[in-house]
Amino acid sequence: MKGTRRKNIDKGEQQPKKKMKISVQQRKRSSSSSTEQEEEGNYANIDYFNKLSGDVITSLFLICPLKSLSMLRCTSKLWNNFITTPSFLHSHLTQSTQNGPKLLFLENKYLHRSQKSWLRFVSVDMDGSKEELYTVTVPDIQLVCSAMEVCFGLVCLSTDCRLYLCNPALQQLCELPEYSLSATPGYRHFGFGYLHSRKEYKVVHFFYNVPSMTERFCNLGILQVSHLKCEVLTLNKFGGVSFNRWKEIADRSPCRPRSQGLLVNECMYWCTYSLPRPRSNPILSFDFESEKFLAISLPSPFEDNVGSSLMDLKGMLCLPDVCRLRKSSILDLWILEDKISCSWVKEYSIRLIDFGFNNITSYCKTCNEEIIFRHLDKVVFYDLKKKSFREVEALSPLYNRYGIYSKSLFSLRTI
Repeated sequence: MKGTRRKNIDKGEQQPKKKMKISVQQRKRSSSSSTEQEEEGNYANIDYFNKLSGDVITSLFLICPLKSLSMLRCTSKLWNNFITTPSFLHSHLTQSTQNGPKLLFLENKYLHRSQKSWLRFVSVDMDGSKEELYTVTVPDIQLVCSAMEVCFGLVCLSTDCRLYLCNPALQQLCELPEYSLSATPGYRHFGFGYLHSRKEYKVVHFFYNVPSMTERFCNLGILQVSHLKCEVLTLNKFGGVSFNRWKEIADRSPCRPRSQGLLVNECMYWCTYSLPRPRSNPILSFDFESEKFLAISLPSPFEDNVGSSLMDLKGMLCLPDVCRLRKSSILDLWILEDKISCSWVKEYSIRLIDFGFNNITSYCKTCNEEIIFRHLDKVVFYDLKKKSFREVEALSPLYNRYGIYSKSLFSLRTI
């Protein structure tokens, strides 16, 4: 009995020691796990993304499509401020222009009952895929016959009395501030472009100021070049519209502009006309840096610039010879080498005999060293390097106006 009790007592004394060892091990494990959780919690609180450099964040955001960027703007105030900076807007639009430019078509209708204009913007990529962008109704009946200019993601629409700006990607349209009160309505000579050096948009508006005129509209023959004035509106992300609103240019234009202008290498160009009509009319240029006008004579073979459309070809002003195209179905492209000396060089000659002049729209456009024109129900691309044609199915004839387009994040709500 004594031996059995002794064994039981020894067992009873040994059992607590095992419990002690187990409890110590559990404490070590629990303490180690708690420290790991604390370390993980500290790592979770560290914002590694915002510690990245600006170039890395820019490259990451540039990969995102426009819809994703719009959602990211609502996620973080810091991200919203970064995405809306002029430098990122410029980088995003430059990349989208280089990677995937599209054709933007405009269809418009006049709504008789409501006395409004109905606008519909549709984009078509270079493979023919279509995308509905924006449909809007505007209480301005003149928008049906407005002039359109597309530049760097925005669309400028000009009527006899008003100027509008539209961002189809963000589905925004706004009326620009009213221009000079002394302007004579009825003559829509304007220009719209984007200055890469300043990261801002420019709107140029010509108007006539006839002091002795009492009528609202007058005959074009009454208006003289001496009555012609010009003003410029600046749009940037910091202030939307420049503080000075429309700024009148001191320098006077030497000739009358015709239709809308084209921005090429920081200068705006227009075809011109004059009364009585001479054999050939010069090209009018406006330099935003010096705010000076210059008249540039046409190449010697040109008979006139009627029906011609100015083009931007590899950063240089290009003028197609429409007169020769009518006669021989050969399109000659002349490049302006020096605007001071008015020196032109015939750079390309494109045979369009298979298309027929009557079925070709004389207003050509350029994109990535390709010449673009409408032919019946097709959009034709001519590659200047490969010297080959390709066609894309166009929209219906109702979409009679189009331009080179890329989606932009520039918001018009601040205007």
